[in-house]
Amino acid sequence: MRNIYLISGLGADERVFRNIDFKGENPKYIRWIDPYVDESIESYSKRLLNQIDSKDELILIGVSFGGIIASEIAKHIPVEKVIIISSIKSSSEKPLIYRFISFLRLINLIPSFLLKLYNPILAYFFGISSIEDKELLKSFLSKTDGKFIKWALKSILKWNNKIHSSNLFHIHGNNDMLFPSRLIGQAVLIADGDHFMILNKAEEISLKLAEILKS
Repeated sequence: MRNIYLISGLGADERVFRNIDFKGENPKYIRWIDPYVDESIESYSKRLLNQIDSKDELILIGVSFGGIIASEIAKHIPVEKVIIISSIKSSSEKPLIYRFISFLRLINLIPSFLLKLYNPILAYFFGISSIEDKELLKSFLSKTDGKFIKWALKSILKWNNKIHSSNLFHIHGNNDMLFPSRLIGQAVLIADGDHFMILNKAEEISLKLAEILKS
């Protein structure tokens, strides 16, 4: 029996997968936990291992920040497949501006409560246009601790992964503005896919997931 675990994006929950057709599979969801003060992403990913019941035929599917966490979990335990969506698999796939933001520690200047506030600019960069998706994003933000969002953003900026395993599969949108596809290598590209395509391109992603899971 395959054990498929889902990891949502920063501040999101299992609802981000609600439009995905898993073709009879019954995946489980790994829930976010509170990070320790200044906790490393390596330490954090290890603490998520107690949510994984079985390590036999383990498959991890992560979206955005969840993809980074999935890659980190795979460093600690044997994994059959890691599938990341709208994410990055190495630090070289991050835009240069992120490195400047990290170097200047600009995230430290933003109060945590401001990171919870929805605004049209955020929706634009996520590629969100429908009222339903906007309301879902607002719900994600309202239910997430601002301190967690701040920690996760800093973790993404500092993430310095150089290599990835051969069993990692990458699905990415060619219109993703947070992780531009021109910087992404070895990925299955979804036409007109944006950073929030897990919801608005669910049919295409479901087909690609089915192909990868069968391979």
